[in-house]
Amino acid sequence: MGMATTANVEIDTTILERLRERFPGRSDRELLEAAARIRLGREAITDAQTRAALSDDEAIELGVKAVHDSRP
Repeated sequence: MGMATTANVEIDTTILERLRERFPGRSDRELLEAAARIRLGREAITDAQTRAALSDDEAIELGVKAVHDSRP
């Protein structure tokens, strides 16, 4: 796997400071990448829930089962 391509971004300093306070010890890059992954994951769950016509409870139950099934 090759080196990831990066981009310079601007972010509100207040938001970045709040992330730093909540998750100390992480670099700014780690903070922003984690936030992006969380957002993308939530959107993927919402899309799957919509396509499968699941209720919130059904989607949560399916997610919990997937997590348990993935553990050794």
